[in-house]
Amino acid sequence: MGHNNLKWNISEEKGNEIAHTLLIEILNDQNKPMPLNELVFLLNNRSKQYKIHSNKKHNCFTKYLKTVHGGVVKFLDDFNIYGIIKNGNDIKVVLIRDLLEDFDIKSPLKRITRDNDWVIVE
Repeated sequence: MGHNNLKWNISEEKGNEIAHTLLIEILNDQNKPMPLNELVFLLNNRSKQYKIHSNKKHNCFTKYLKTVHGGVVKFLDDFNIYGIIKNGNDIKVVLIRDLLEDFDIKSPLKRITRDNDWVIVE
């Protein structure tokens, strides 16, 4: 995980629920992969209504994802409904709609393996 020195007004489960709700809403509007910087901008804009910091300071939602989950890309990579496309320095994100119907926002399942892991099934 990331740095957990900051105190947040929300639990990790509630933070995940907010993040997934906003990300799914943003990515559902797109029919093509969205650049990561554009996704971060939209995520921060749509999450301004949530008061997530205990010191009553305004913190963008991506800072929450960085401190609790280690970053936006790490958070997206942890769940199988998000696809990350890397082309050099260019990173794009896509919503995998086929997996969305079985996805539970309140208790999402994380990926079982990473792309570089081998699973042998006999």
